[in-house]
Amino acid sequence: MKLHCLQAFRAVAAWLVVADHALLTITHGDPQNALTPIGWRLGETGVYVFFAISGFIMTHISWHDFGKVGAATAFLRRRVFRIVPLYWIATLAAFAFHRVSATHGADAGWAELVQSLLFIPYLDESAAWAPVLPQGWTLSYEMMFYGVFAAGLALPRAVALGAIGGSLGALTLARPLLPPGPLEHMASPIVLWFLLGIAVAVVWRWASLVEPRWLARWCGFLEPFGDASYATYLVHGLVVTSTMRIWMMMAGAPSLWTVPITLATATLAGFMVHIGVERPILRLKANHRRRSNEIAIPVRIH
Repeated sequence: MKLHCLQAFRAVAAWLVVADHALLTITHGDPQNALTPIGWRLGETGVYVFFAISGFIMTHISWHDFGKVGAATAFLRRRVFRIVPLYWIATLAAFAFHRVSATHGADAGWAELVQSLLFIPYLDESAAWAPVLPQGWTLSYEMMFYGVFAAGLALPRAVALGAIGGSLGALTLARPLLPPGPLEHMASPIVLWFLLGIAVAVVWRWASLVEPRWLARWCGFLEPFGDASYATYLVHGLVVTSTMRIWMMMAGAPSLWTVPITLATATLAGFMVHIGVERPILRLKANHRRRSNEIAIPVRIH
C-alpha cells in the first residue's frame, strides 16, 4: 500500500537540496556569508530525509521477503532498474555539459566518468568526494545500503534487521581506524539515517499503523512532486547553473529572488524528465516483468 505522505516528504527533501545549491551559488560557498550556513543546513536536512525515507521504504516493502530464496536478487534488480538508468543518463549529460561549458567538473576524464557510473567515490579537482554529477555522491551511499540490505534479505527478518543495523553501525565505528580513501568516506555516520528509517518501519509494522485518510488527502497535493523528486534531484544542478547564468546576463548579480525561480524551474524540469524519460524506463521494466510472468505460466493442454 502506497504511503502518500512519504512521497510528500520526498518532494520537500528535493526542494531543500535545490534551495541549498541555489543559495550556495549566490554566496559562492563563502562561510562568512550568513546565507551559506543556512544553505548547508537545508541541504543536509534534505539528504537526511532522503536516507531515512529510503531505510523506511526498503524495510516496509520487503517485510515479508526476508529469508525467501531469490529475494536478494529480485530486490537488487528492482533497485538497480529504478536508480541506475536515469542516473547514467544524467551523468553522461553532465559530463558533456561540463566539457562544453567549462564549468565545475570540466577536468573530469574518462576514468572519473567510469567511477561515477559505477558509484565509486573519488576526489575531484576541489578535493571533494563528488562524481561527475556532483549531487550523485548520495547515490554511492544508497547503493552501498542496497547491497547491505540485500545481503540481509537472505536471513530471517528478526536476524536480518539486527545484522543490517549492526553492519552499518560497525562501519561507522571503524571509521577512525580506516586510512583516508573511499572506504573511509563511505563509513560516514550519515549512513545511520538509513537505520532511523528502518527503525520507524519496524515500529510501523509491529504496531500495524496505517496512514490516516485525512493526512493522505492533505499529502496528495505534494505526491506528484514526490513522484518526480528523483528526476528533480538529478537535474537540478544543471537548472541552478543555467538559471544563474541567465539571471546574470539579464539582471546582473544574483539575488535571493533566484532561489524561488530556481525552485520553480527545477521542479518543472524534474517533471519533464520524469514524464519524458523516467516513466518510459519504468514502463519498460513493468512490461518486461509482465512478459516474463506470462512466459512462466504453464500452458495446459486439454
